[in-house]
Amino acid sequence: MSTFEDFEIDVLVRLGEGVLSERQIIQLSKEGELVSLDFCGSGYLLTVRHNSLVLDRRVLNHPIISGTVGDLLTGFVAFVEKDEVTLECFSYGGEVVPQNFRYLEVQVTQ
Repeated sequence: MSTFEDFEIDVLVRLGEGVLSERQIIQLSKEGELVSLDFCGSGYLLTVRHNSLVLDRRVLNHPIISGTVGDLLTGFVAFVEKDEVTLECFSYGGEVVPQNFRYLEVQVTQ
């Protein structure tokens, strides 16, 4: 079972270029431990732990990645620290990101 949805893997591959390999991200998705999934109304934070991540703290916010579902436009940023990756999804304009967002057909653009 994957801890990340396909679109989240796509987002992490794009954000992690030069820091995390696609192979690492897929391994993290397949073997990682779900630490938390917190919805905060205008987005969510998803944290996954795997002992293969021995990087110093990194903020992955380039290139600018957007995700859309209908009229809802979201952005993404990721944080890598110790053995964890946290993916933050946030809405532009403060719209509510529904709790089923991860299971919808999110279109990712760069």
